[in-house]
Amino acid sequence: MFGAIVRFFKRESTPERQDRPLHGGPRLKLGLALSSGGARGLAHVGVLQVLEENGIEVHAIAGSSMGAYVGSLWAAGFSGAKLGELAAEMQDRRTLWRLADPIVPPVKGLFRGLKAKAHLERSLGDLRFEDLERELFVVTLDIDTKERVVISKGRISDAVHASCAMPGIIAPVLLDGRRCVDGGVVDPVPVGVLRKYSHVDRILAISVIPTFQDVEEGACRNEPDEPRPFFRRMMSGMNQHVNLMAPGNAIDTFRQSIRAAQIRIAHDSVKGADLCLRPRHFYAPWHDYSNFTRFIEAGRQVATDNLDAIRALLKEDHQTHEDENHNMVGERVA
Repeated sequence: MFGAIVRFFKRESTPERQDRPLHGGPRLKLGLALSSGGARGLAHVGVLQVLEENGIEVHAIAGSSMGAYVGSLWAAGFSGAKLGELAAEMQDRRTLWRLADPIVPPVKGLFRGLKAKAHLERSLGDLRFEDLERELFVVTLDIDTKERVVISKGRISDAVHASCAMPGIIAPVLLDGRRCVDGGVVDPVPVGVLRKYSHVDRILAISVIPTFQDVEEGACRNEPDEPRPFFRRMMSGMNQHVNLMAPGNAIDTFRQSIRAAQIRIAHDSVKGADLCLRPRHFYAPWHDYSNFTRFIEAGRQVATDNLDAIRALLKEDHQTHEDENHNMVGERVA
């Protein structure tokens, strides 16, 4: 849920942002396309950490849902190391409910997301896209016109709130009169956004969206293989009868259907990147933020394993995909 995401990066007071100035010179510019993916999206933190540690500059970021959240905080000046520290604060599931604002009856969604947005604003304040040194693009979906909405101006917290509004869970967010929901529904890995709107020379995609192979190998199953204690099995059985998000129930079925579409969209989107990193995919619920270290380490591992390839991207003789068409039918820029 969106509240879980916000709690990860909640600050006790005004954040001490330290923007990393871009260095001058003729070097090629790198852009990151950060995928949606719930808790698995914390792998983006690990990738950012490795890029920072190795002096690889990032000039633009495009993100959907969790990718928008992590990317916006990093673009605002939160280092990868600091994001990792803040992620560690979220180990008790009770903190999820402290930011919950349920809708009764749940007509538009289970939660409004307003408490979560308030905490997000404690991290980003009134920071606007125009205040950033780097280009930042946040993707959301206009649920009425079915357009992909690419946001690159205005208050960042408003855009991220909309991009993280998971259909059926968080109520749609009004932006300039448009009802917007999770950007991962329409563009889970926004490579095309960077290719079309940014001023970068190379694009690195980080996708935690499962592939067709992951599905075939069972990495996307709803239940783990390892045996569970009797008490947990009993509670799981009770949960199955009362929790709409339990495996096989209404919201889970809805989310699995969206995931099927995301897998196909992402499969095509990443073809437009110069390089796509896929952190190791393993079983974990989308809301399993208690496993933050596992996700971050997966991001660190895949970035470390591909450092040479990433550096090769920034050489003039590297072949790019610039001639490919990344226009999307049904799009609006905000």
